[in-house]
Amino acid sequence: MRRKEFLQLIPVTPVAAGMLSAASAPVRVTGPTVFDPARRHERDFAPTGGLKRISPNLYVYEDCVNVYIVKSGGRAALINLGTGDVLKALSRIGVTQVDRVLVTHHHRDAVQGLADVDGYEFLVTVPKSEAHYFQDAEGFWRNAEIYLNYDLRSRWNTLRSSVKISNQVAGGDAVEWEGIEFRAIETPGVTDGAISYSARIDGETVVFTGDLIAGAGKVNNWFDLHWAYYGFTQGIDASEKSFERVRAEAPRMLLPAHGAPIREPDAAMRENSRVYAVLRKMLPPNSTGRASREMRHILPHLIHVGGPECQNTGVMTTYAILTESGKSLFYDYGYVDLDHIRKVKRDLGIKHAVVTFSHYHDDHLIRTYELMRDDNIEIWVLDKMADVVENPMRYRLPCLVPFPIKPTRVVRDGEKIEWEGYTLEFFHLPGQTEYHQGLAVEIDGKRVLFTGDNTWKKADPARIRNGPLVPHNEYFLDDGFITCAKRMLEYLPDIVCPAHTEEYSPTKEDLEGFLEWANELRDVMTALIAQPDPNFGMDYRWCHFYPARHIAGRDEFPVELRLRNHLFRQGTIRVELKHGADVLCAEPVRSFSVAAKTEVAIPFVLRRTANFGQRTMVTADVTFNGRRLGEVTELVVD
Repeated sequence: MRRKEFLQLIPVTPVAAGMLSAASAPVRVTGPTVFDPARRHERDFAPTGGLKRISPNLYVYEDCVNVYIVKSGGRAALINLGTGDVLKALSRIGVTQVDRVLVTHHHRDAVQGLADVDGYEFLVTVPKSEAHYFQDAEGFWRNAEIYLNYDLRSRWNTLRSSVKISNQVAGGDAVEWEGIEFRAIETPGVTDGAISYSARIDGETVVFTGDLIAGAGKVNNWFDLHWAYYGFTQGIDASEKSFERVRAEAPRMLLPAHGAPIREPDAAMRENSRVYAVLRKMLPPNSTGRASREMRHILPHLIHVGGPECQNTGVMTTYAILTESGKSLFYDYGYVDLDHIRKVKRDLGIKHAVVTFSHYHDDHLIRTYELMRDDNIEIWVLDKMADVVENPMRYRLPCLVPFPIKPTRVVRDGEKIEWEGYTLEFFHLPGQTEYHQGLAVEIDGKRVLFTGDNTWKKADPARIRNGPLVPHNEYFLDDGFITCAKRMLEYLPDIVCPAHTEEYSPTKEDLEGFLEWANELRDVMTALIAQPDPNFGMDYRWCHFYPARHIAGRDEFPVELRLRNHLFRQGTIRVELKHGADVLCAEPVRSFSVAAKTEVAIPFVLRRTANFGQRTMVTADVTFNGRRLGEVTELVVD
């Protein structure tokens, strides 16, 4: 749903001023989320803080994760710690001392309380392959990749500062406590170093599985399962092997970090495997590639620019629309060999160029810095992606270039530009990323559509058309490829020019199949993701700082926390900024309301202290409709 339709359904108004202190800058409404009203539901977050008994000596405290309590008299061992609030609840079940905390993986929601509990004396056991995230969090953040990053594993969900650990375990290791053996099982899935713990408690074998599974056919989110840019199924492939290791324990019950106890473990894991098999069939990567490396005429006035022999065809993304007057419009300008482009321009008599980009990724615009030295160049960028292109340092997204590109013209969604006898229609074309542009134009009597990375020429013409699902690029389930397929059907192009394969001519039936695939993908993900609204498990930026990184400048600086309420009901939100002593915030706690399907920006002012070093981290601890979600996002301060 777009802004105009949204305004007819839900009033876009700031939150009540009475909820904020007089010193607070107002929470700013930045617009609606994208949603389909036909998929309305009444689901909501369950309140935090429930303490439930599972068996005589086994309890769960429902925090930002499930914190499991194994009790022996007045002593306890915990599996994960969450926010640490469990420590205040233990007296209710007669526990006076915590001896151990066994950690399944390094994500903040599992362990953020370790950074807040002063001088804890209990022993902390962590996965051996993830120990550095606990022992040297500062080192991780100091070296975290920001630009040209194709590694999408959830390492950014690391503690803001180092914490004390006692021992490390790998698969097969055991931790003894009060006659109970907690055996470590290697269970990568949401992280590549996650472990589970198998133990016999109250006469039954149980496995504490972390985020491996959240129910029968359920996971907590999809974005943690997407490990590397080109690996759409790496996380679920690893999860399947982890299921086999868990089955070998013959457990009577699985105890996940999110979701209710799973009392039919094998059936639940089989259901996840069934869904994963569906997704593998739905998400095959592009296997065709680009066959030709030469500069090639597709039509008399449309070329693929190509590249030299030494260049990988996978980065040859540039097309050019030619004119009789010596002007050209380059669509995408990624890793273009400069000598090759000079030869193309000489051979074709190109004297002036307009450059536009399908999206912000490096292989579609990185060599533009060479063109920017030329005064005879124009850069046109769609409004949806203009800020990412001009201010990449404000974002944490894959494949960012490490320099700004300032547009000479920002074009609007749906804008038609008359240029050199062509009518160029620019529009938002989400799919592979939310920040994506499409271009429709008639060239030499043919309807041509430029689709960037959203589609490709199929290796098997009989196969249903699909696209690359990369949630870290920002993806909304009611938008994305559904919008892309509808746009392509509206235009019914004679020729589609994709970025990484040769052009193709789709039939109407082919594009209708693409739309069916996109709708099915939404249905599968909606059923798989165990969130009150599935977009909380697909949109990894539902809560994020803007800018995501603050560099140098004044000691005092403003930031915004941007938050999307994907629910079909109002959200009552509490946010608390967490940080070390090298940064101060006069008002770190904000409480406010957000209308259904609305995005807001919450302003904060931070200040570096005199002992500020090179880099520090600030996190946002969010409570949503009474559910403590924990430190869901982070700000890099350099």
